[in-house]
Amino acid sequence: MSVLERPIAPGKRRWPRILLIGLLVAVLLWSLRVPLLRGIGQLLIVEDAPVHADVAYALGGSSLDRGRELAVLLQRGVAPVGVTTGSNLSHGLEAYGLEVSEASLTATAARRAGAPALRIDTLVMGTSTWEEAAAVLDDARRRGADTIVVITTEFHTRRVEQVFRKRFDGSAITVLVHGARGSDYEPERWWTSEEGLIMVNNEYMKLLYYAITY
Repeated sequence: MSVLERPIAPGKRRWPRILLIGLLVAVLLWSLRVPLLRGIGQLLIVEDAPVHADVAYALGGSSLDRGRELAVLLQRGVAPVGVTTGSNLSHGLEAYGLEVSEASLTATAARRAGAPALRIDTLVMGTSTWEEAAAVLDDARRRGADTIVVITTEFHTRRVEQVFRKRFDGSAITVLVHGARGSDYEPERWWTSEEGLIMVNNEYMKLLYYAITY
């Protein structure tokens, strides 16, 4: 039998087909990259309608964004009082020899955004979302609250919703989660900036960590 007449092995016949399918999949994924990446970010966002609540809590971190959003909710009459949380210190201010908690920074941002000073309280407790949820639960009970709004960065809302649901289970207190838009990146195009890439990557890692740990 000559070389030309020799049959092609079945495995060799499949390779061109596999390469073609792989190429088509790669082209398809590339053409759909924007909606796919946008969807990855949207999966992190879970929000409730901002109806009336007894207290609005702004969690520690991203003090400027969350403080401004707290001011907006208070001005809209969503809650009569706002509470800022978080005991972590600002590393930037520590460089100046100032020890300022996240709770204090967020409260300052809220006041500067127009929130009445007398309607802002600080709860300098919690170094993580899990700890803050416990502190908020105790504070809400002390205030006799039936419904609260929890403000966090919008890409944090899914994790915050899961953490607070566990902490408040059986408490008879309704928790509404509200997202503050991040000012360091465009949420709809988060993958186009370093800040957005870090935010989404870290948040998925935290979701995994909280699912395993708690």
